Amino acid sequence: MTLLIIGAGPAGLMAARTAARLGLKPLLFESLPNPGDLGHPCSGVIAPVPGFVSGFRRADGLHFPALDLTIPAALVVGAPTVQRYVSPGGIAFEARFAPRDDFPIAVIDKSALLRTLAEQAQGDGADLRFGTLVMGLLKEDGRIVGVRTRAGEFRAPLTLSAEGVSRRFTEAAGLYDGVHVPKRYAFIVSETLAAPAAQPAELGQISTLGRRYTSAPPPVFGSVVIPAPGRAEVYLSLFGDEPQRHTEASLWHYLEEYKANDPRISGLLAGSRVLSRAGTRMTLRPLPPHVTADGFIGVGDSVGPGGHVGILPCLYLGQQAAQVAAQALGRGDTSPKALSAYERLFHGPFQRGLDTEFRIINGLAGMSDPELDRVCETLSKVNLAAFFFGEWWPMLTETARWLVRALPLILRDWKLLRRMMDR
Repeated sequence: MTLLIIGAGPAGLMAARTAARLGLKPLLFESLPNPGDLGHPCSGVIAPVPGFVSGFRRADGLHFPALDLTIPAALVVGAPTVQRYVSPGGIAFEARFAPRDDFPIAVIDKSALLRTLAEQAQGDGADLRFGTLVMGLLKEDGRIVGVRTRAGEFRAPLTLSAEGVSRRFTEAAGLYDGVHVPKRYAFIVSETLAAPAAQPAELGQISTLGRRYTSAPPPVFGSVVIPAPGRAEVYLSLFGDEPQRHTEASLWHYLEEYKANDPRISGLLAGSRVLSRAGTRMTLRPLPPHVTADGFIGVGDSVGPGGHVGILPCLYLGQQAAQVAAQALGRGDTSPKALSAYERLFHGPFQRGLDTEFRIINGLAGMSDPELDRVCETLSKVNLAAFFFGEWWPMLTETARWLVRALPLILRDWKLLRRMMDR
């Protein structure tokens, strides 16, 4: 039984691999020419997803039993020790990670992982067609019956879209019908740098809030990832309500301003040299009311909150979508009712956690510089690391400590904190 898949990112390739192992005949289309090509900038940071995807470190790499996946040690670039958010005034709140073999947080070579997944999927019998652009969906009597590509039309009882940040096909399938929140766009430019000033103690991610050091119109969100000593990846995200708000030249100009002028990160990048560049535009939308339609499943970034779900969550969702697809195809029923198991998974605790993260980042990006200084001062009193691991007792303990340490600040900034969560 044929299953059509759009996109060869983590979700699409994991879906193809899983479907092939379940006895289906997955046919995957990817517009980029080669396995491992990236459609958008990605830092390659991964961490287990508490309650869904556990992992542990072994001599041969990082092992994730739920995914039947080992990321070879050769693909692990580094192990972050800190995730830090810094306000315009230099006030930081952060999570510091002690090494844990049972919860490996790492930076990986995403391109190499995608090549590995493609090899595995092909070895299991998946048909992967790179350099094949999907131009549209085929519909009959309100249901999706296939795709239209430059190489012709292809029909199947079920199509899985892991298209990524464009959302073209998930919108065409009607998943966003009834969503009245206007689209927003994120314009992201990034560089990978040889950065001799980046030291082992700084491994991790530093996100800078506020717009004081670039001429870009607000809101602006910058990040620097230090995956290994001597290497840095710098990202600058700008937001707008129009898809053509910024030109390519202006985006790179803003990135150069950020690198040179922002004292929160300029020291880390002193003497750096550009190794590669990338850029993209993401379509930002809230969670759709549904992630399935008649003959169709939306997976990963194509339906996630904001524009980026994350590597391990995409792998998990691709696997689960393929398993639900195999069951539906086996019954000869690909209606939304037959796909409801995936619908329940997606809109359950798994996706609510991702939606919360998106709301926080989006809320911070929309605050003024004085508001960011206040919020960061309040959040600097809590150790965020406890909340990454999904363990209730450490989270409750740290929350209690925060209330004791920062109650006057929490009361002062309660409206700002609510705004950050509700945006």
